[in-house]
Amino acid sequence: MIKTLLLIPLLALQFQSVDNAVQQGKDYPACEQTLLEMLPQAENAKEKASVLWRLARVSYLIGEDQTDKMARREQFNKGIAYAERGCRENPRDPQCLMWHCANVGGECQTHPLMEQASAVPVMTQDLSRILNDVDPRLSEAWQALSELFYHHPLKSNDSAINYARTAALNAPKDEARVIAYNYLATLLYERNWSANKRASQAADHSAKLAKLAGGSNIDRYALADGMKLTLPWTDKALGELSDREEVRLILAYAENRYKTIGNPGKTERDEYKNLLKLKQQWK
Repeated sequence: MIKTLLLIPLLALQFQSVDNAVQQGKDYPACEQTLLEMLPQAENAKEKASVLWRLARVSYLIGEDQTDKMARREQFNKGIAYAERGCRENPRDPQCLMWHCANVGGECQTHPLMEQASAVPVMTQDLSRILNDVDPRLSEAWQALSELFYHHPLKSNDSAINYARTAALNAPKDEARVIAYNYLATLLYERNWSANKRASQAADHSAKLAKLAGGSNIDRYALADGMKLTLPWTDKALGELSDREEVRLILAYAENRYKTIGNPGKTERDEYKNLLKLKQQWK
């Protein structure tokens, strides 16, 4: 009993140390070694899954840093194996599913273009399980789903934008998540619809939502612009703004949000620099 009581805070402390190092972009292989040493300390399925998804995360990040295609593939496959073990330990851990999806996506990009499509059903299944069954407020899962739709020739770009908007609206309150706002702003800027066109689609999607009783979260939020959304960057309805008018409001909101979040990590700092470039480019 004493051992168990001591173990839980120790694991939590070690997680915090590893998470901070990852957030600051520091020595991913050292993080992996620390996590491998932690794995035997985990005494139940939930703790094991928490170690394993973090191993999948650092494997993905190490893979992203590789320039050799085969080295990248090997690292992503390690990440897939870690995530699959985590899913077996705790099938409802959203981070196990999220990092399985990320590593599958990374691994598929090491293959020729014609072979990459085979990864889409696997990634979609992971994201569907998260957003329909496990954690419908997971911002990064909505963004990943948006990216899948946006880059797939047979999927809807309008759905991709609605998923991106849902990702931004579900950003955790204690994180800047500048990447979510930059991504949404980029999709809207490229689409460049007028306020009238947005209003027309919102009305159409509102009518479709009314007929979609009992639909999945993914089906409903594909039509998110037909919902009565509360947007933190504007008091106006979607149909009262053009795409590019909303872009400027989103970036201004994201900039202010970043400035109020303490100790941003490397990714946040990089995305903030990108935000400033976008603001300058889209004046």
